[in-house]
Amino acid sequence: MFIGPRDDAPPAALMPAPLTPEQYAALPHDNAGPRVNAVVWSLTTISGLFLALRMYCKAWRSKGTWWDDWVLIAAWIAILIMSALTTVCVSLGAGKHTWDFPIENLSEMIRVYAVAGTFGICASIWSKTSFALTILRLTDGWLRKFVWFLIISMNVFMGVTALMNWIHCWPVHKLWDFSVEGTCWPDHIVVEYDIFSAAYSGVMDVVLAMIPWKLIWGLQMRKQEKIGVIVAMSMGIFAGITSFVKAAMMWKMTAGDIYEMNDLEYWSHAESTVTIIAASIPVLRVLLYDVKKSAASRGYYLSGAMDTNKKSRFQSNSGSTNASRKWNRANSTDVEDNDIHKLDSSGHIVRTTDYGFEFVETKG
Repeated sequence: MFIGPRDDAPPAALMPAPLTPEQYAALPHDNAGPRVNAVVWSLTTISGLFLALRMYCKAWRSKGTWWDDWVLIAAWIAILIMSALTTVCVSLGAGKHTWDFPIENLSEMIRVYAVAGTFGICASIWSKTSFALTILRLTDGWLRKFVWFLIISMNVFMGVTALMNWIHCWPVHKLWDFSVEGTCWPDHIVVEYDIFSAAYSGVMDVVLAMIPWKLIWGLQMRKQEKIGVIVAMSMGIFAGITSFVKAAMMWKMTAGDIYEMNDLEYWSHAESTVTIIAASIPVLRVLLYDVKKSAASRGYYLSGAMDTNKKSRFQSNSGSTNASRKWNRANSTDVEDNDIHKLDSSGHIVRTTDYGFEFVETKG
């Protein structure tokens, strides 16, 4: 959202002082509008492809959708709307330098930016919440409570950001209509809080990306498989990086040249789109796993050496069959993705629900 150093100033006050022809000619006159459109729509398209592959993979594996899927879809729809509104802003002059911007479009651009910013915040909240819900299904005990704390606190802090962007001027339409009588908060209050919420969401991304290390590292799996699962579920680190960069760009909301907003626009889109990509990679890993496995064998089977000290059994709960399937397995327990497996306090897998069967590990 564009705030601008105004303090109740009229639109003309936002524009530079009259320049001589020589001074005007010496200024840069590049227009980043086409580049803004290219970047935001590329990010939107790429994240949409990852999301579509995620849903295709779940449908192919006959896995039902859960709340994390629907929340992630809502996040992408919010990004799509944000991208469309950004294109509207570009058509109004966004991407140009202040001295080239058509002043008659300023109020309209600020209003559209305000709406786009709200959808951008929603996309960020929902995409991060989706990944947290996925992690939530893997946890139990105090770790589950901690993930709930992250979800709630992030939604509150970033929700306040969305609210503040609308209420920092009163009446609300004073945000874009400079002729309206009213008051606005000092710009630094909004900017500093936005920096805080962006940094907090980045920390949350990193923490959530680290949780799979604790959950999976102690499981009895082949080391290569273990590392693959951990890496796939730790892609949220990149989402955290985009949040930190976005936080560092927040000061540009009050820059004297509205051209400075372009970098913030890029990273605002990147934050949510990278989160969607990161949340989709663990599921896509299973698709790649199955393609590789089917290339080696036409049948579906699990194999392992006999271990007299440990047995595993799979029990169908699909509702269409009561047949039990049993496999003896070695000292490895394959976790093929975030499928999702429920862990007890000792780190043993005690239940998985997405494939319609139960896995129970017994001792003896």
